[in-house]
Amino acid sequence: MPIDSTRTEWAAAFHRATWGCGPAIGRALGLSARTVQQWGQPDCDKRSPGERLEIAMRVALEHRKPHDALAPLHLLASRLGYRLEPAAVSDAGTASRSEPRAITLQASRAMVETSQAVNAAIVALEDEVISRDELEEIHRECDEAIEALLVLKRTVAEQA
Repeated sequence: MPIDSTRTEWAAAFHRATWGCGPAIGRALGLSARTVQQWGQPDCDKRSPGERLEIAMRVALEHRKPHDALAPLHLLASRLGYRLEPAAVSDAGTASRSEPRAITLQASRAMVETSQAVNAAIVALEDEVISRDELEEIHRECDEAIEALLVLKRTVAEQA
């Protein structure tokens, strides 16, 4: 398998992420530490999990809407306490009029924000009591969802 820039980037990312914890990762996955360490080698003849995920997402994007195709990435980010946002949305929250996928990208962002608000409410209700902190989180997540939906509304109006 030829070494290309994508493979080099993934190898560097895995090397950085797994440095010193390859044996622990291997045990958690039921793999050898050597297999995990190979993911950090650009000349390895097997694709790393990152490369496989990237390929799967690229193919899915060819056949599915972005918010559906990228659902595994959104889930992973959410489980790790992070959030993915489309790069084509500017810091001001509006998309460029010349960007043909602006509405789709903003709709994806609005969907993520809304799902986080719903998830915060569901998690807060697990013990059937909503604490002050949980209520503040729900309000914050709802405000972010409302803002994302308003930006979507403006983006659609700009494209019309």
